[in-house]
Amino acid sequence: MNETIVEGVNRSGEAFLSHTRLNGRYVIRLAIGNERTTEDDVRRAWVALRAAATG
Repeated sequence: MNETIVEGVNRSGEAFLSHTRLNGRYVIRLAIGNERTTEDDVRRAWVALRAAATG
């Protein structure tokens, strides 16, 4: 399910997610490294994640 969510968000263009495997499980990664990232940017990513998760 997480792989589908990552693909959906990345396709939407709202955010770019990556992933890793932790103890054999596919885990979603959202890295915020730019100092100009705002709280609104994080909210938009969250909305995109929720939208992709609910189909």
